[in-house]
Amino acid sequence: MKGKSGASGLLWIGAGSMLTSMIAAGFLLGYGVDLWLDSRPAFMLLFGGLGFVGGILKVHRLLSRH
Repeated sequence: MKGKSGASGLLWIGAGSMLTSMIAAGFLLGYGVDLWLDSRPAFMLLFGGLGFVGGILKVHRLLSRH
């Protein structure tokens, strides 16, 4: 029973880090596009939101398998 609890904890840590990294990648990519097009903060917010939605979908898919 203890092994399953530890694996479950690692799954939650992985899901949290995946969500965080998707959001951060979206904001960074959007920031780069905003610098390139000189249109701050439009793309940063857009890509950050898309990263959030993509991260939620990815975490849902990960957690629904277990």
